[in-house]
Amino acid sequence: MEQILNSDLREQAGSNSFNRFDYQAHWIVYHMINEYKRGSEFFVFCEFHDDMAKTSKAANPDCAELFQIKTTEKYKEWTLSRLTNTTKKPNGNIKHSFLGFIFYNFLQFDVDCYKCHFVSNIGMDKQINNWQSIIEDEKELKEENKQLYDEIKKLIKSEFIEVGEEKFDSVFEEFIQNTHLYYGKLSLENYEKVVAGEFFQMLDTTEIYTSNSNKILRDIIEDVRKKSKCKVDMPISLKRLREMKGVSSEVFSDLKEQIKYQPNHRKVYSEIEEFLSADENSSLPQIKFIIRKLKQHHNKLLDVSNTYYLDKTSELIKTIDEIIDGNYEQINDLNFLRNKVMDKKGISYSEEIENVLVEAIFYERLLI
Repeated sequence: MEQILNSDLREQAGSNSFNRFDYQAHWIVYHMINEYKRGSEFFVFCEFHDDMAKTSKAANPDCAELFQIKTTEKYKEWTLSRLTNTTKKPNGNIKHSFLGFIFYNFLQFDVDCYKCHFVSNIGMDKQINNWQSIIEDEKELKEENKQLYDEIKKLIKSEFIEVGEEKFDSVFEEFIQNTHLYYGKLSLENYEKVVAGEFFQMLDTTEIYTSNSNKILRDIIEDVRKKSKCKVDMPISLKRLREMKGVSSEVFSDLKEQIKYQPNHRKVYSEIEEFLSADENSSLPQIKFIIRKLKQHHNKLLDVSNTYYLDKTSELIKTIDEIIDGNYEQINDLNFLRNKVMDKKGISYSEEIENVLVEAIFYERLLI
């Protein structure tokens, strides 16, 4: 890892594009979830030499994988010509193609970089898939498809004419056998919902409030965004890199441990029904209606793309908790607390949240 930790960082053009950046953050979390489910222990580093770098959790890992995460609405698939298309910078210099940047990683970092990935919201064409299928079967492209091998080599060489022939050939062998290009399984249309689905499936439990689990997922994604924007000075120690730009698989292990101590929804519904049944002002139809609204609320929390609803109900929960915490002396006076909560409507949280939902969430917060 010495060269990766000591080499200057290249510019990351386009990192301020929100849509690209948001997709990138979600894909990183998506990848982390799936790697965790496979039993891997790792660190990912956001916007470090590439869109993402990944190492093992070892105290001193030997090498890293580097990931480019690219989105496009212009094409339906990536072709060799599109992946090797170079552009001219304002200063007249040539900007490397996508594959050129990957070759640069192998050239720059040598044995520190043992694998590179190009991940996208669209797939690859038949020619690229042929390359990928050969190396995935641990065969050599040079032996299995010499024509394609030579075509790729010629295109990459045109970007690195200053590199000596012996050095270029050596690096190219690493590049051609260890570059992985694929559809990242997240479309631009529904990537938020897919990541949320993977996250809840990973939790594999009902022993946690949907509101809590949704907030946790949003916090993890936000942490990835913050780590992506964090600037570091080079060279940097591995310890400091992990602190400033790293996100560990431990985030999921810790979460699974915490879940053991969380109440589940069914228990809360049952406790609310039992609690309100003892209240002479609550009829059975009212109780059933309140519980139905609470269930609908929990289902709506599963949609992480509905940020307006999530934000408004978060404000509501914060206010309700403050009222309960600040009026402990009247904790047994249900009417007093309920009226306090309803009086805050339109001041501390939105008028658009219907009264029955406010009441339902109040009972939930009171009894958990």
